[in-house]
This record gives sequence, C-alpha cells and structure tokens, in this order.
Amino acid sequence: MTADRIAFVSLGLVVLDEIHYCNREALTDVLGGSGTYATLGARLFLPPPLSRSLGWMIQAGSDFPKAIEDRLTDWETTLFIEQQGGRLSTRGLLEYKDTTLGPKSFRYTTPILGVQDESLENTPLLGSKVYHYLETPQRLPGRLASLHSLRANSGITECPLIVWEPALLSCTPENLENCIAATSLVDVFSPNHLELLRLSGEQTDAVMNRGKVESLARKFLDTDVSVRKRIVIVRAGEHGCLVMASDTAPRWLPPFYRCRTGEMQHAKVVDPTGAGNAFLGAFAVGYTKTKDVVEAACYGAVGASFAVEQVGIPNRISRTEREVWSGDEPRKRLQQYQQSLRLLSAE
Repeated sequence: MTADRIAFVSLGLVVLDEIHYCNREALTDVLGGSGTYATLGARLFLPPPLSRSLGWMIQAGSDFPKAIEDRLTDWETTLFIEQQGGRLSTRGLLEYKDTTLGPKSFRYTTPILGVQDESLENTPLLGSKVYHYLETPQRLPGRLASLHSLRANSGITECPLIVWEPALLSCTPENLENCIAATSLVDVFSPNHLELLRLSGEQTDAVMNRGKVESLARKFLDTDVSVRKRIVIVRAGEHGCLVMASDTAPRWLPPFYRCRTGEMQHAKVVDPTGAGNAFLGAFAVGYTKTKDVVEAACYGAVGASFAVEQVGIPNRISRTEREVWSGDEPRKRLQQYQQSLRLLSAE
C-alpha cells in the first residue's frame, strides 16, 4: 500500500456531540459520528506517510470549532473540509440514563450535513479502494449507483470494496428483505447483534445465543456470489464479533478487552460509543493488507479497543511510524491480540 493512492473513505457523518451525565458536568463539542470513528479505526493502522492514503470528506457548518479542525488536520490524512456557510454543523444530544454509561438516548439537534457523492468528484477520494457507508437499505442502492457512475465518468474501472452497516432505525422486520437484497451490492455487511435480531423480528434477549446469531447472519450469505465474495460481520460488543464469508466458516472472536460471564466491565472500558464504527475502519485496512477476513477482524477488534477507552476519540501522542495513541501502539496491541488468540486456540 502506498501513500499516493486513497485506501479508505468513510461516507458516514461527523457529529459534534453534547453529552449529559447523571453525576457530572455535561460535555460539549465532543467529536463523534460514524464517519469520525470509522476513519479513526482506519487511521490507527495507517501511520505516516501511509496516513495520506486515508481520505476524509467533512461537511462543516459555520460553527465548526477551529480546535477540532486543527486536531483532525494533525492526523495527516487527505482531508477535505467543505464549509457550509450559513448552516450549523451536524450536532447531537447524547444523554446517559445512569452512571454505568450503558442506557442512553440520542437525537440530532440540527439538520444533518451528510457527504454528498458529488463532493468526491475532482478529488482523489473518488478513486478510493474502500468505501464505508452507514445507510438505510432503501437509500443504499441509489448512493452506490451514483458513486459507480461518478467513477466511470472519471475513467475509474476498478470496483471498490463496499462496507455497509445498516442505519439503526431501518433495522426492523419490514426491512429484512430490503437488507438481504442490498447485500448483493456490497462486499461487507455488518450489523451489530441487536440490529440483526431486530431485523429478523427476534427478541433482544439478555443472554447471547450464538447459534441464533449465526443462523440469522447466514441469511445474508444466501445471495448470488458469482460476482463477488460476500462477508458478514456481526459486531456484538462485549461478546466480540462473528465473522462469516461465502468461503469461510463462522468464527467468533473475543473483544480485545475481555470479561467473563459474571465479571464487571473491564476497567479500561469507559464508553463503547463508536467502537463498532472503529472496528469496521480498522477491518477494512486489515482486509486490504491481508485479504483474510479473520486476520482483518483482529485489526477490527484492536481498532475498537482504542475507541472505548475514553469519551470521544483518543489522542494521538507521537508522530513517528511507531505511533502512540492514548498510551499504546496499535501495531503492538495487534500483536498482543493475535498472540492471545493463538493461546486460546491451544487451550
């Protein structure tokens, strides 16, 4: 992978969050959104100069904080910030219901500024190897058709890898067939386990039933695979993730921060917000490098671990190829995780 070719672009949102707690002062202008966290996951495994192969398009309102813009510029990506004069940035209100940082509610407090496909035109982001979407099954086909048309008009014939996570509110039984149909257009389909259960009309039980999750996930592999390999990743929080593919048997991987049944949450897990998005950004980079879905999921688990250690995104501390984010090196953590999997397999 070289720095002169864009490797990954997330078309998810960048959101400025206001966070309310039960027992402490509220936070404002906390950087979040699916696009932010997916880009973070990819960036963790693209140190300079490869960081320039990470494309990022942000729609910013007139109120977008300069401090956040400077922080993102410091990531050394191929960054485009489109200023929307006279409009506010996408903002949200996140309210935690108790002190566990578990139950919560979220709503947007301003109109959403989403990245339009046309914004990629005449930028290197249009030639990306991978695109990440968080979208409804109804809107996804149109968005992909627009992307492919823009690429074709620019003389780009290569098919990009498409990673899709379904929008939360679209995960209802009425949309099951729409989601199954939409998976024929993508390479990686990735709901979380609760979204998968809701899509299938199943109860979201407190106890994880891995057999049920595997059975439901398999429906999304029963599509025409004559054109492209199909991958399904079910992100399951503290239960880890399920990885399946049209040519790969189901495999469950633990999260980086494991806890056994009955144990308290790991001390380093502060806030799981954005972990699933970060997983997919890191997975995409890992898959581009290895072409192995299980190895790529190891990247994903490590990417997610950096997202959960604080409220908001972690801090980049060093500027060398051995980058440190929030006190640890992503590559070193990946090696630790891979070693732990080998030990588990040997038990």
